Amino acid sequence: MIELLKTILWSSLGLFAFFYLSYYSLMVYEAKKPNNVQKQRIFPKVSLVIPAHNEGKVILRKLENVKNLDYPKEKLEVFVVDDGSTDNTCQVVQNFINQNAVEVQLELLVLPRWLGKASALNYAWQCCNGEIIIISDADTTFEESAVTKIVQNFADSAVGAATGRLSVASDSIESLSTKMEKSYRNIFDVLRIGESRIDSTPIFNGLLSAFRRELLDKLKPDTLADDTELSLTIREKGWKAVYDPQAIAYEYPPDTLKLRVNQKLRRGRGIIQSFIRHRKMLFNPKYGKYGFVIFPSEFFMHVVSPILILLITVLTLTTIALTTPSSIIYFLLIAISLLVAYGLLSLVQRVVMPNKRVTINPIAAIVTFVVHQIYLILSLFSLFIQRISGRWKKTEDIRTLWKTKE
Repeated sequence: MIELLKTILWSSLGLFAFFYLSYYSLMVYEAKKPNNVQKQRIFPKVSLVIPAHNEGKVILRKLENVKNLDYPKEKLEVFVVDDGSTDNTCQVVQNFINQNAVEVQLELLVLPRWLGKASALNYAWQCCNGEIIIISDADTTFEESAVTKIVQNFADSAVGAATGRLSVASDSIESLSTKMEKSYRNIFDVLRIGESRIDSTPIFNGLLSAFRRELLDKLKPDTLADDTELSLTIREKGWKAVYDPQAIAYEYPPDTLKLRVNQKLRRGRGIIQSFIRHRKMLFNPKYGKYGFVIFPSEFFMHVVSPILILLITVLTLTTIALTTPSSIIYFLLIAISLLVAYGLLSLVQRVVMPNKRVTINPIAAIVTFVVHQIYLILSLFSLFIQRISGRWKKTEDIRTLWKTKE
């Protein structure tokens, strides 16, 4: 019994270490390659959609930010979709429209009650006239040139979706969690750039995501991560979904730990949900390197890896309990694994990103990785529980309240 546990434990650790070492090294290699693609400057009609639910405190900052974008005003239409807000969101938006009608093409769409972001987006798309639709959150802001830069990716006729870089906005005195998030985000950038150089990235940033209007399908009302769901759907149709680190959006960290945890869990559930929905792309030769390398690797990191970590933890504790004298071996193994991870992150830190060098605190990044895996474990459990409870209740669709426009 003990020998079997040891075999399973060592095999799991070996698989886990080999995968992360190989994939990160590959992405570092791809990200370091010079990008000689010259983007053509294009200015198609763009529809910017901003879903909002009780965003009265931050929506004005968002709208002022949109007003100051450098994209041609006549080519940019903006829709704020109020998803059943009970605060003053609608009033703030309407006041802004009255005062800035000449400078911003802005329209307020109001849903009769809270239906969820997916349903709000489905309704907004019926009103959009743009060739490119950009989705962004109400509590984030863009760099002035963000829309101009993200749109240039569509000069490539093979690109169906593009996402920008998320930068964590913070005060001069940063909390430990913010520093850890920034370290994690730098590694996130390397992964997204490497994946885009190879083919496409399945993980999008909802703060700044752009899509060809013709490729958008209605989202299922229970969709939790609309950005990743859309990127996977578009890649499944045969188009590329790429990451542009030059197009930057700023995220303001949640005010409390509870809000941050809820945000992470919801994000984790959404990504897992989308990966499972699109599992037919796993090792599918139709999708080339994306089907054999990128999608399986991200599927492993978000769906399989958390389960594997949980298994490794249980097996390690069980083995130590049954073989106390030799437990030192397992503690040494963990220490060696951390040293390997530290060395790997130091390698990543040497990657030169556009305009600046990546700064990664290896210890913070390792801790953040472990925390991220814990979030994914909890997300898996909560998603499973949600699916069970969902059998007894029906999700309301926007189609029950609005007729599709001709």
